[in-house]
Amino acid sequence: MFDVHQIDVSPWLLLTLVSVLLALWYVQDVIAAFRTPRLNPRPGLPDDGPLVTVIIPARNEATRIGACLKGLAQQSYRRFEVIVVDDDSHDGTADVVHTYTACLPSLTVLSSKTLPHDWAGKCWACWQGANHARGTWLLFLDADVVPRPGLIAALVERARAGRDMITLVPLIHLTSFAERLVLPPFIGLISAIYPFDRVNDRSSPLAFAIGQCIMMRRETYAAIGGHRAVRGSVLEDMDLARLVKQSGYALEAAHAPDLLEVRMYNGWGTLTEGLKKNAVAGYRSGGTRSGLMGLRLGLMATMPWNMLAARFALTLLGGDPALAQALALAGVVLLLIGAICWGIVIRYRFRVSPLWGVLYGVGTAVYFALAAQALRQIRSGKGVVWKGRMFLR
Repeated sequence: MFDVHQIDVSPWLLLTLVSVLLALWYVQDVIAAFRTPRLNPRPGLPDDGPLVTVIIPARNEATRIGACLKGLAQQSYRRFEVIVVDDDSHDGTADVVHTYTACLPSLTVLSSKTLPHDWAGKCWACWQGANHARGTWLLFLDADVVPRPGLIAALVERARAGRDMITLVPLIHLTSFAERLVLPPFIGLISAIYPFDRVNDRSSPLAFAIGQCIMMRRETYAAIGGHRAVRGSVLEDMDLARLVKQSGYALEAAHAPDLLEVRMYNGWGTLTEGLKKNAVAGYRSGGTRSGLMGLRLGLMATMPWNMLAARFALTLLGGDPALAQALALAGVVLLLIGAICWGIVIRYRFRVSPLWGVLYGVGTAVYFALAAQALRQIRSGKGVVWKGRMFLR
């Protein structure tokens, strides 16, 4: 007769709890992606609204800044000026910018002054642009983003709703195999660390901004000290957002795939440089939450495979065959659930094939390897390189 007391309950209970937890995490990622606030195009606003100064720091962006300026020339909202700060480029960026003065009459090109030793290059360029601005709102854009015609109109509408700082996440184009492999888990990790419902809650200290698109009330910018207050930061966008929230101002973050687009990296070299730079900066500033969310993602990516490995080990060692079969079944089912859920998120967030969800775990491993390498470089004193500049901390 079957004796229930002969069964070792603890491994079965542990397997059940871990499997349920992982399945819930996969589904939670899908729900979180669809609940993320989005800013959509709005009907054109009348041109009696506030003057917006668009500030674009540009370092060696000759091949990409043209699309950004062309997008600005097509804006439905016309009360804006553009200031491009040439950040010591040596590829003819300023020459390219000057060719757009006909379609952007308000365009001004500034040559960045000598970089002070305690300033990061982008902060220095943005600060100089802000000091030349006439607008009541300052819109900081990266040179490689492509604005759609309704971008400034949508931002101004949100500004009129009482926001002091607005940051938008663009549609990120994933062109190469490496981009489609590594960027989805990287963006997924950032999204888990900084859920926008908490970022947009004035009572929560959690702050987030992405430097590709930040619009700030000029008075707010001056009150928090602007880029001077974060002058040595590699993650100046995040630090500005923290200052805004700490000072009691209203911050809003949203996805805007129909208002702004970008290809973040144009090859494996720039992708690894960018992710290593962000990994180091995130490690320095992310705190406990970054570590916990990184652990969560690591478990989601590896635990199903660990279950399959445990199944084979148990079989080789002559362990409980029923438990071995349960481990195999749980591992396979969780791999399928993970691939489906991540595929849905990838399709929704990046508009590429959901089949890339199958490789999400591999991409996670690659990103963690890059992050670990970056931290080793920092600790050894070698530093990491971004756009020709060395960052040692």
